[in-house]
Amino acid sequence: MNEIKIKIYGILSLTRKQFVAGYSLFFAFFVIAIVYFFFFPPESSPVNASFIRKLFSDYVVLTFLFFLIWLVVEGIFYWDKFIKAQYKLIEEQKNVIETREQHLILHKEEIETQRDEIISQRDEIEAQRDTVMSQMETISHQKKELTQSIQYAYRIQCALLPPDNYIKKCLPNSFILYIPKDVVSGDFYFVEQISGYTIVAAVDCTGHGVPGAMMSVIGYNLLNQAVKINRITKPSEILSFLDVGVTEILRQAHNESGVKDGMDLSLVCIDNQMRTVEYAGAYNSIYYVHNNVLSEVKADKFPIGVNEDEVADVYTNNGLPVSKNDMVYLFSDGYADQFGGPKGKKFKYKQLEDTLVSVSNELVDKQKELIKKKFLDWKGQEEQVDDILIIGIRV
Repeated sequence: MNEIKIKIYGILSLTRKQFVAGYSLFFAFFVIAIVYFFFFPPESSPVNASFIRKLFSDYVVLTFLFFLIWLVVEGIFYWDKFIKAQYKLIEEQKNVIETREQHLILHKEEIETQRDEIISQRDEIEAQRDTVMSQMETISHQKKELTQSIQYAYRIQCALLPPDNYIKKCLPNSFILYIPKDVVSGDFYFVEQISGYTIVAAVDCTGHGVPGAMMSVIGYNLLNQAVKINRITKPSEILSFLDVGVTEILRQAHNESGVKDGMDLSLVCIDNQMRTVEYAGAYNSIYYVHNNVLSEVKADKFPIGVNEDEVADVYTNNGLPVSKNDMVYLFSDGYADQFGGPKGKKFKYKQLEDTLVSVSNELVDKQKELIKKKFLDWKGQEEQVDDILIIGIRV
């Protein structure tokens, strides 16, 4: 209320306190004057005195009483104006409060709507979380079962491969560098001794991981059948036997199964008495090093399997002109195809040839160590792209 101001006679702008103070002052003045002049009236004015003097001499009490009544009337009038101004201010404040209240109600409704949406979203998130947790448990269980299955497949594949002591017995001066890309591998090696001959093969089946491992089982069984049961020692004939076997097992004749898988390999037969070496290959060449000079014998350009006409391919049988202490290397394409180095490029066969020449005079165990280190240094942080298989034999 103290902030309310009204104009007195359109001149003075006073607050309520200022008005009350002034009003009280004038009221007290008139009351005192009336009391004073009532008890001490002034002398009567002469006959010829002016009207104003007669008024304040003969009728002074009535005059001040008149002014007092006028002051009361004016006080009531202006106090009414204060009340109206106060009422107007109250109405304005009431309107402001009502407007704010409406805004608050709307804001409250918005907050409640948002709260409901948040609760709904929270419930949905919790439901999704429960679903994800359930799926994670399912996936974890499936992964565990799959890992156990792959680990068991790895044990089976390891059981198929010739043991180290048997390899050392057949090839006392040799090494096998075998680094699968996954737990199980599409590459495998075969070593068997029969009738004075040692048969060695480095085989690269289509794919890697589980599909490659399944092909490796087929390939290993066919090699066993060719060498141990049918007693075939000529490399080209062994490859033809494998070619027919894979085509029949996978029903590839006339594209019956639609399976185009097969295998590439290099295979040698070492005559243990004559120290001669024969070789046949399907896509995979062979290297031999004599006096620090590397020579390559190229493979035939058709794979094992995928004979839709049911006619076995005829592979070339090559005699290797090797001497005592020469090195013979069989390999798959994984080493040369590995990405790495400072520019992330393939290792390639030229670097592989240079690497083999550089280590060829070392002991076979040292060769394996150096070749593996070269591969790991080249690969660096890159992902291994394929299975790695290199077999080195000192003649």
